[in-house]
Amino acid sequence: MAIAFDSKGPTFRHLEYKEYKIHRKTTPDDLISQIPLMYDVINAYNIPFYAIQGYEADDIIGTISKKLSKGKIECTIITTDKDMEQLIDKYIKIFNPRKKEINDLEKMRKEKGIEPENVIDILALGGDSSDNIPGIPGIGYKTALNLIREWKSLENVLANVDKINGKKKQENLLKYIESARLSKRLATINTEVPLDFSLESCRLTNFDNIKLNELFTKYGFNSFLTENHDN
Repeated sequence: MAIAFDSKGPTFRHLEYKEYKIHRKTTPDDLISQIPLMYDVINAYNIPFYAIQGYEADDIIGTISKKLSKGKIECTIITTDKDMEQLIDKYIKIFNPRKKEINDLEKMRKEKGIEPENVIDILALGGDSSDNIPGIPGIGYKTALNLIREWKSLENVLANVDKINGKKKQENLLKYIESARLSKRLATINTEVPLDFSLESCRLTNFDNIKLNELFTKYGFNSFLTENHDN
């Protein structure tokens, strides 16, 4: 197991598009105060964690998962972020802890009729309000999904605007071409983040059980106290 965090300060996406994530609410103080406590627990479990200035946690996760995939090592990304579906491949799958569901290559193809690389094209057309990725006005997720199912890529959509139904849709596709391409760059996870990663360091071993029990007692995690942390 490895854990990735966002780091403070702007990322390369903010440098390209100053409006990126501008509508995000400020992190509540009561959550910020808990972050050092999370580090305490992570360190006691001896789990490596990464936070690199200028990159998001998504980029770190993308880099690590693709390194593993190239080595033909299976990897599960634990996240509720649908943008991460672009990382899915033969060796990479996603577990959504909220829905308790696994998403893999077979499921994506069967349920959505797309390939992982199409996730970025859909975001390029439909945008993403949570990250303030603009996309193209008038084209939401469902329309973007249908366009990519039919034309297979953003560039194919833009090259065949005259064949797409709806005059207003055609006008917006032509008018906001650069917005779509910018959105694609913003939505693309960087899988080449410079980081020192070792799979061996990710083995779940050498837990500091004394420290864990102290922390769980202090913060009232009574059910965790009854678990066996031997390793």
